[in-house]
Amino acid sequence: MAASVSVTLGSLVGGIAGYYGGRVDDILMRIAEIIYSIPFTPTVISISAALMWRVSSEQKMYFVMLLIGILSWPGLARLVRGQILSLREQEFMQATEILGISDASKIGRHLLPNTLAYIIVSATLGMAGAILTEAGLSFLGLGVTPPTPTWGNMVERARNTNVFRNMQWLWIPPGVMIMLTVVSINLLGEGLRDAFDPKEIR
Repeated sequence: MAASVSVTLGSLVGGIAGYYGGRVDDILMRIAEIIYSIPFTPTVISISAALMWRVSSEQKMYFVMLLIGILSWPGLARLVRGQILSLREQEFMQATEILGISDASKIGRHLLPNTLAYIIVSATLGMAGAILTEAGLSFLGLGVTPPTPTWGNMVERARNTNVFRNMQWLWIPPGVMIMLTVVSINLLGEGLRDAFDPKEIR
């Protein structure tokens, strides 16, 4: 969910800013830069700590997902914008002008698909980053709280010295699963990027 929010916002904002340019570009990119300048980890920790006792465990899980997604989209927006600024000057876009295709169709069907490789990589990195962020917050007791199970909650048991020394089976497996999942998502993203990149399709 965090990666979906980030990719959706980043793609839309970057696509609109890159296509229209001018004042629209200036306004959207200034908003992106303001959000990008907010320190990610301290902000997430502070907001999570402030809401720790005010929301239920299930509600906090969705809130953490939404918060990570909202704070993560500016980087993708800037990347997509840069690609579209270049793509909109190419010949196939001149053809869409002649055919009278709508702006929404130009952005959604012709420009964004040509940035799909970058979007996929950003999405997979966002998923991996969201997993690590949630695990870190839960390890500190500021993320998703029990009884909702997460790998971060399981690893959090290692904060107890006795568990850390004598009960490794409680915290090593979730730690290994976090590592394997993040590596697997990154490798999957690399494969999807190569498979869906229009420049690679013959």
